[in-house]
Amino acid sequence: MTKIKIGKESVRFEANALFPVKYKQLTKRDIFKDLKVVENMQHAKSFEDLNIDILYDIVYVLAWFADRTIPERDEWLLQFDEFDVFEVMPQVVNLLVDSLNAGAKKNKPVKQGKKNKK
Repeated sequence: MTKIKIGKESVRFEANALFPVKYKQLTKRDIFKDLKVVENMQHAKSFEDLNIDILYDIVYVLAWFADRTIPERDEWLLQFDEFDVFEVMPQVVNLLVDSLNAGAKKNKPVKQGKKNKK
């Protein structure tokens, strides 16, 4: 779990193995495809170059895992006077990528060595 400042508020975020499943349930989209879109947006210079729905959805689902009592996405977003996506998204994406990479390393199949034949 980590905290990231959004405007004047410190918000808790958590990523775990269930994230891709929950993300798909809530958004009807695949997180891995959306992360490709986000990767292409990293060099965006203006707000118009961003897919704001994908950005907000990722942030929301990560916040939901840290606090399952938060309201639905749009209502949750209304609590913020400021939301600098250019500042928040790199931190959120790093958290998510680190979590997904850790899960992939943990679940990697163990290769068995060749047995010596005599």
